[in-house]
Amino acid sequence: MGRILRIIAFAGCLASTAAIPAKSGGGAAGARVQCPRADRVIPKTIRFGRGRTTAVIKDTVRLCTSHEYTLRARAGQTMSVNLAAGNRTGLTLMSPSGEPLLDGGKDWSGDLPEDGRYTLQIGTDATAAYTLEVTIR
Repeated sequence: MGRILRIIAFAGCLASTAAIPAKSGGGAAGARVQCPRADRVIPKTIRFGRGRTTAVIKDTVRLCTSHEYTLRARAGQTMSVNLAAGNRTGLTLMSPSGEPLLDGGKDWSGDLPEDGRYTLQIGTDATAAYTLEVTIR
């Protein structure tokens, strides 16, 4: 009797997860499960080596989390950002005042509009390894 109840409970669990909508991205991978709440943000800092203008970071972002990097820069400096990752992983770049400079892309380059702390957030619909390259001149 206990085995039958476990089988019924397991089948009910499968049915309830199948009803959860997939995250944006759709496609044939309909087995993706949406996170029950907003992604957990993991704060990180970009540090440039002494005398260096480029930082390269290799890491892995897990499903239901995002990595949020911060760095300080000055208005007029040129920043280049490149994210090497799978199709289901993207990058958001925000100015110190909260203005999005890039939303969901992988590459950005331009002159920085203001002094302060810039934020780069890496989000994903699946656990993904990535390489982030940031250059400031």
